[in-house]
Amino acid sequence: MGKIILLNTPIGNLSDLTPRVREALEKGEIFAAEDTRVFKELLNHLGISVSGKKIFSLHDQSENRDIEKLLTLVESSDVYVASEAGSPIISDPAFPLVTGAIEKGIVIDSFSGISSPIMALELSGLPPLPFQFHGFLPRESGKRQKIFEGLGGGTHIFFEAPTRIEDTMDDLAKTLPESAVALVRELSKKFQDVLRFKAGNWDTEREKLTVKGEFVLLFHKEEGKAQNSRELIEFAQEILAKGAGPKLLAKLLSVILDRPTKEIYSSLTRQNRD
Repeated sequence: MGKIILLNTPIGNLSDLTPRVREALEKGEIFAAEDTRVFKELLNHLGISVSGKKIFSLHDQSENRDIEKLLTLVESSDVYVASEAGSPIISDPAFPLVTGAIEKGIVIDSFSGISSPIMALELSGLPPLPFQFHGFLPRESGKRQKIFEGLGGGTHIFFEAPTRIEDTMDDLAKTLPESAVALVRELSKKFQDVLRFKAGNWDTEREKLTVKGEFVLLFHKEEGKAQNSRELIEFAQEILAKGAGPKLLAKLLSVILDRPTKEIYSSLTRQNRD
């Protein structure tokens, strides 16, 4: 009986490939990859021949019979599961194969390597514990804001596409303006870049952002403080409309949200000025 072996591949710089993973790529015979063409290109870049290797497709649309086929192959040989970049588990499609293998008593192993969420966390300057990785955000603005509002304290990590990063930051700035943010792009590549700022300052930081390459968005949300400032301010505006004084409400929300009284006062009165 063989094993399912997860191979962590470089996320941009081929020099990050570990000797253990390289040996597996060279000597392994059966592989599963999300995109077989990209996987073969990776082998080519590494100078590894595809001759004699059986390479199967494993992606989000793979059916149970495809997974069962791979599990059957483990009966006589190790099956290596490789991501295009990074871990085949983190936002990649290996999880159903892993759970299927565990149910059948098949051994799972992992040949570790570089991981973009961990590397981004290291570069962010944000508190490392506790942290949560959430994968990709929804495309819809309302759903993104709802996710942001529902998060607990700690550092939160998301993947985001360059085509949506500015819209996502608009939502974060609106929902959690007090959070500390790090935008990390092109990890391990030539133009690797980290932009650190407070979410509420996004409008002034926007011009510094190069919208190119894949992004990792990280932000820290303080534990034990009221974070849903947008809803609180909207509620305060309703109270204001009924006759309450804006200065007193601004002082109260300043304590709750740990934000300057002047900033809160401006948010409360902006609707009346518009």
